[in-house]
Amino acid sequence: MSTDNQAYQGSGNTTFSPNDDRTLSEAVLGAIEAHRDIDLVEADFTLYESINPDALERLFRFNQNAATTVSFVIDGTHVSLRDLGDEIEIQVDDV
Repeated sequence: MSTDNQAYQGSGNTTFSPNDDRTLSEAVLGAIEAHRDIDLVEADFTLYESINPDALERLFRFNQNAATTVSFVIDGTHVSLRDLGDEIEIQVDDV
């Protein structure tokens, strides 16, 4: 893994693919945890209070012809998801 990629991954930004052993929602939560450097379980953080995880999973079904982009703000954090074809880019930034 390159240094640039490590910095990208370490900032909370990551990618998700259908071969991952986690769901898209879990990948989003992991990216938020990495960005904020906190344990979301200890912080009593819940994704579904801001966005429906099942709907998020359905929006980004693989093998579709639509290029999907979703962004939302949750607890002072801006999350963007972008369909790259064979994976989903997850970017997390402060508001």
